[in-house]
Amino acid sequence: MKLCVAVLLFYMFQVIHGQPDYQGFISIDCGIPLNSTYQDSITNIVYVSDYGFITTGENRIISSDYMEPSLAKRYSNLRFFPHGPRNCYTLRSLVMGNKYLVRASFYYGNYDGLGKPPVFDLYLGTNYWHEVNYSDAGAFNWMDIILVVPTDYLQVCLVNKGMGNPFISGLDLRPLNTTLYPEVNASQSLVLVNSNRFHMGPTDNSIIRYPSDPLDRIWTTYNAIPNCTKISATSPMHNNLRDVYDVPPSVMQNAATVNSSRIDFSWNPSDPSANINSKYFFIFYFAELQHVPSKAVRQFDIIVNNKTWNSRPYTPTFLFANYFSGVVQGMENYSVSLVATKNATLPPILNAMEMYLVKPITAVATDPEDARAMMAIQDNFGVVKNWMGDPCTPKTFIWRGLNCSYPPANPSEIMGLDLSHNKLSGPIPNFIGE
Repeated sequence: MKLCVAVLLFYMFQVIHGQPDYQGFISIDCGIPLNSTYQDSITNIVYVSDYGFITTGENRIISSDYMEPSLAKRYSNLRFFPHGPRNCYTLRSLVMGNKYLVRASFYYGNYDGLGKPPVFDLYLGTNYWHEVNYSDAGAFNWMDIILVVPTDYLQVCLVNKGMGNPFISGLDLRPLNTTLYPEVNASQSLVLVNSNRFHMGPTDNSIIRYPSDPLDRIWTTYNAIPNCTKISATSPMHNNLRDVYDVPPSVMQNAATVNSSRIDFSWNPSDPSANINSKYFFIFYFAELQHVPSKAVRQFDIIVNNKTWNSRPYTPTFLFANYFSGVVQGMENYSVSLVATKNATLPPILNAMEMYLVKPITAVATDPEDARAMMAIQDNFGVVKNWMGDPCTPKTFIWRGLNCSYPPANPSEIMGLDLSHNKLSGPIPNFIGE
């Protein structure tokens, strides 16, 4: 027992100073007191304060009207940013070129008494992530992004657009195996908006996440398939070795089916930023959960917007996860049909699905060595002003006192630094003259 307590205390000490834990997780409860930490009673994830990740903003507790007994601890408080156009968290000690899932969580809870959630922008480094625009003061909302990190650190920035003070309830980072989500690379990321990662039951409003999903993806129940029934596996599920999405068995052990020859449903992105130039990436997961009699056949086609995705009739494998995935053009509404073939004697099934917005990575950040040098100056002298996020990019948020060059298609470079207006004191670090 003493060893377990010692390990936990050591673990907390490590993450509280802005470092990933032994799993590579960073789990921040935004708005809790400086240097505080706690272990979530459901997931056993250890959450830490903002200390070591950000130097601006103010902590607030949500309105007592929104404090419910079932409310997760991390949603009872938040950090908001009344000053400056851009405020950024810096996540350090990452592995350059590796894939990560980053999640930003928001619960307004009328903390400011205005009864009107703000609208602001979220950036990941120099690249636009998504607008944060939720009208329901009592709704839990989060956004995921899966990306390849270009350096050994990552900055998550909240940008004020004149529609209320930005705020954030939680910020998480989870490492992913480089073979997962092969669609993610240095030139594009995948954004999950409005919690569009679904499992099929068995009960409404149930959530699957860590430790059931070791990657800590959040899977919510999908209940918009008309006239469906839920079926469950009675034996352990298995992952296909070729599964590049590593869907957890706990997600695949339930499925939706119907008492007819087809499953039909539609999906609306509910995303004001989506347009005809946007692209979405869909993943549909299937596994047979029942012992199919020798003369019975479960066989169907997967049709999205009247286009058949399977080249030949598809039959799910018993207790093994399989998937179909593809990119679709931006639309206001998508139709999905799973249609039994003429040879089928059993209806189609669906176990899970994910819908991502494909986000091109277009902005080029400041040269990493220049950026690290500037962050070191900031750490040494405590410069606040507008020294947030990337030093040179976007140009709108260039750090005060910097003169940057912007070579086409190459990282921006710092050509000059004027610190005369910052009232700095202390010894000059050696790296400034290097």
